[in-house]
Amino acid sequence: MAESMLLLWGSGSPPCWRVTIALEEKKLQGYKGKLLSFERMEHKSNEVLEINPRGQLPSFRHGKIVLNESIGICLYLENQFKSQGTQLIPESGAEQALVYQRMFEVLSLQEKVGKFPLASPVCQLVPCFFLFQNAVANQAV
Repeated sequence: MAESMLLLWGSGSPPCWRVTIALEEKKLQGYKGKLLSFERMEHKSNEVLEINPRGQLPSFRHGKIVLNESIGICLYLENQFKSQGTQLIPESGAEQALVYQRMFEVLSLQEKVGKFPLASPVCQLVPCFFLFQNAVANQAV
């Protein structure tokens, strides 16, 4: 199952961290991961452009499924492997709403401060899916 997965990722990238954390939480060890260098422009290589014409990371392939957005990849992993590993998205609609609210709050914040360098504290935020487990525990429904 995980052996048919390929993750192209770059170090220091919160979107890439999201996916690697989701893969680990879903107990999907055995996937092929390839670390690419942003500095050497490897994310613009033919290997990446074949599965992601935008030349951005992460890029993920599972069999014939190709996904290039970290949140989409994480949601795919949760839905495809729902009963395996850690549950990333709660069952109840109210709890899901809180999870999605937290996820989009972080994404909106990152967008707003996107002009700051990667060393800024906001860009080093814990990836969204790592926050999911605490979303419901910290706020009453």
